[in-house]
Amino acid sequence: MKKTFLFLVLLLSASAWSIQKDFSRSMTFPFSSGYKIDGVARNVIYLTIDDGPTPAGTPAMLDVLLKHGVKGTFFVHGDQAVRRPYLLERMYLEGHLVANHSYSHQTDFPSKSSFESSLMRTHDIIAPYIAPENIMLYRAPGGVWNTWRSSIGNNHRVLSEYVGPLFWNVGGGKPGSQDDADWKCWRRGNGVTVSSCANSYYRQILSNYSRNQASLVLLHDVKSLSARLVDELLTKLKRDRVDWEFRLADDMPIVRQMAR
Repeated sequence: MKKTFLFLVLLLSASAWSIQKDFSRSMTFPFSSGYKIDGVARNVIYLTIDDGPTPAGTPAMLDVLLKHGVKGTFFVHGDQAVRRPYLLERMYLEGHLVANHSYSHQTDFPSKSSFESSLMRTHDIIAPYIAPENIMLYRAPGGVWNTWRSSIGNNHRVLSEYVGPLFWNVGGGKPGSQDDADWKCWRRGNGVTVSSCANSYYRQILSNYSRNQASLVLLHDVKSLSARLVDELLTKLKRDRVDWEFRLADDMPIVRQMAR
């Protein structure tokens, strides 16, 4: 099966990010606040967790997800993963999806070969922890993407088996907005609490739901504060009248379609 890298054009306007992703020359996959995930019911939530595995945040995040019986997609860095294979093993055994987030969160590469090396070094580390039935996913750090990266991905024997880069529609922390992200909350300080940040995520999910959209949620497992946020968020969601359904990111119809 041929899986395809997306092409992402990232434009910064005065008030918001404008995102466009092309799986191919003929298909686009817009993925930011205001966009709908086609073919998915509005009660579906995809939890994605970036930048680990770390000793401070990942075990706590895994404990919270286990407590609530929820599976997540972990976009990991190779330089973190190579030092902590026991955490990759735990992710795998507990039914989470391990995915590629570059070797060390590079948003710029001095050469095409450095880009290829970053993804392949990470792939070699995480491949044993991806189940055969799962689709290999890549998320571009910072959402930074361009045509030559797409070309390398699509023409590489191994990288062409990935679908990516995957964006999000909850937790982006857009400049000048109340669209909080966990990293934005912890940096801001000034009275921001775990509860207030969890409430912001909750409101973003409800906003998507009110617009008949599923939610693709961006989180990080760098600090244990994010695990506490997820614990509060999942507790709030479970108290809703909505029957929320949590899925892995490779379950999205558009991802399945591009993986054929």
